[in-house]
Amino acid sequence: MSTYPFLYQFNAAGLDAFEKVFTGQIDDSAINPMDSTLAIHLPGTKPFSSAEFLTAKEMAEAVLASIGTANLFDLLPNAGLWAWLTFVMRDQLFKKGGDGTWKVGEVHRWYPSNPNDWQKGQRHLVRMPVLLLKSLGDTADHLLCSAASVLPEIREQLTSQQDMFNPSFQQVARVLYFNDDTSTLKRGAGGKSGGTPRRLAKVRQQLDVTWDLEDLDAMKIIETLPVEFSRFKTKPLSGKSVVSKLDSKPMPGTSM
Repeated sequence: MSTYPFLYQFNAAGLDAFEKVFTGQIDDSAINPMDSTLAIHLPGTKPFSSAEFLTAKEMAEAVLASIGTANLFDLLPNAGLWAWLTFVMRDQLFKKGGDGTWKVGEVHRWYPSNPNDWQKGQRHLVRMPVLLLKSLGDTADHLLCSAASVLPEIREQLTSQQDMFNPSFQQVARVLYFNDDTSTLKRGAGGKSGGTPRRLAKVRQQLDVTWDLEDLDAMKIIETLPVEFSRFKTKPLSGKSVVSKLDSKPMPGTSM
């Protein structure tokens, strides 16, 4: 674990070096994340420790705490910040292959895209969990309960469009797919069959034709769901009705 006195952002030279590390052109030892020729500290931010986070939510909590008095929403387009955070947490976000290069997968998981490009922006392993936690709080538990290194199917399906940040919609998804007893997803929530997040994303589009989901509370959305979602409407260990888990308190929304 490394601790830094502030959050930093890579400058142009730092971003170039960062990209070369993650594309296997140079070794990561070539970058000192506090080197003033590569990065500058962000005013208003607090110390950050790249601890071994158990979940994406824990990681997002740590980043939000370090943002301090800086405004997260002003920082969303700051590619240098999100690249810097990705670099200092590389050991837990990615694995190294036998050849010494990082196995980082699809580029938008590690290189911050334009946050207004929802298809790409939602794939970043650091920025998207932070935004979800800031915008939705515990209502985003179903999207953040996996390891920080994982981009789960449920997050891909339920954050690919800006209007999916509707708090009522995400509250419905949390109740359907998150098991509070185990703090994990319910069995079958990662599949592609009836009632899964993939289907919920499509049903949401159908509901939009009839309802203004911005004004519809979570209970009403639950009531309109097709029968295929019934298997997710109960809490596995206690058998409580899904309706009893709903919290009508509004959550703050956001736009990227």
